[in-house]
Amino acid sequence: MDFVTEALFQYAVAVYKTLHRHPEVGFDLPNTVAFVSGELDKMGIEHTNQYGTCSVVGFIGNNPTKPTLGIRADMDALPVHEKTGLPYSSEIEGKMHACGHDAHTACLLATAQILKSHESMLSCNVRLIFQPSEEGEISGAKMMVDNGVMDGVDAIIAQHNENTLDIDTIAVHGGDCMAGCIPANLRFFGKTAHATLAETGVDAIAMGIEAYGRLKAMVREEAEGRRYVWSVGTFHAGTVHNVIADLSEQKISFRYFDQDFANRVMQRAEGICADIAAGFGGRSELDWHVSARAVVNDNKLADFVRSVVSDTTSVQSGSVSMASEDFSWYLTKAPGVFYRFGTKNEALHPVTRPHNNDYVIDPEGMRAGIRGLTAVAMRFGKVV
Repeated sequence: MDFVTEALFQYAVAVYKTLHRHPEVGFDLPNTVAFVSGELDKMGIEHTNQYGTCSVVGFIGNNPTKPTLGIRADMDALPVHEKTGLPYSSEIEGKMHACGHDAHTACLLATAQILKSHESMLSCNVRLIFQPSEEGEISGAKMMVDNGVMDGVDAIIAQHNENTLDIDTIAVHGGDCMAGCIPANLRFFGKTAHATLAETGVDAIAMGIEAYGRLKAMVREEAEGRRYVWSVGTFHAGTVHNVIADLSEQKISFRYFDQDFANRVMQRAEGICADIAAGFGGRSELDWHVSARAVVNDNKLADFVRSVVSDTTSVQSGSVSMASEDFSWYLTKAPGVFYRFGTKNEALHPVTRPHNNDYVIDPEGMRAGIRGLTAVAMRFGKVV
């Protein structure tokens, strides 16, 4: 059964355009939160902000004998100046929904309207999770998980628009989906000296260069065929040609799927850097920050999603991405699936990619997004 009426779809489009005009970033989403809360009030859906700064969580159903499905939508935009030329372009200077979170929020609000109106038909409780700061350095998902948003949730789903995927198409697969991300800051501390008396100093550049090669070789050895990324994005050291540098700094992006592999890499990297520093008579500091763990879709749940959405939407296998998503923090508490819905329409606009200032999606793709979320929620309790 297709619950997405034309009126419901036009509601979703109107929400999407309103949010697109008024983007907010990170944990600073007062207007977005007020808007989402107001829409839930109109639907008669109980909701709370108790799970953290600029979060909104709505509740449909409250039967302790039924399982609970979490559905997550991210709400934050990016600090990007929009150059799309859309009639509903951002009205906030230097901020833009350049990743489609406005569409994600619109889809979940439309889905909430359907589910609330069919609440008596549901075989599960539904937790509507509207999250801040998916794009930020500090994860909004981790904040909400730490504050208990997943307590009592049996499974969780989320979706993302995809401009390389055709309209009316959903892509989903089990297993590895998106990589974990660990940004690392590596610093070597040495001692300055005149360039002609280098032996009287401790060369921080030399330490950094040796670490660059040894760390890459170590990760390659530990990987043993696993997918990973180890990229040095910045390397800064020194000020002038005739002074030995006493500080070098590297910023590293480490992406992975296997957490045990990541743990071994981090442990060995710290030892290698300490060894290099000791050999030169210097000192090292290696700081890790896990911004997101790997998103690994539950195979059984992925099969279920594929099955129920295929009634109204074309389904294809998804692809593995080395990009990261903080949806992974929810998966530390319950199984889940992260999938994509198509927003590609080359007749309407060129295919643009997320985080670009010309990023445009076709809102028509939200029909499949709403249908997918609704289908999973309407039939979830029958398979758990």
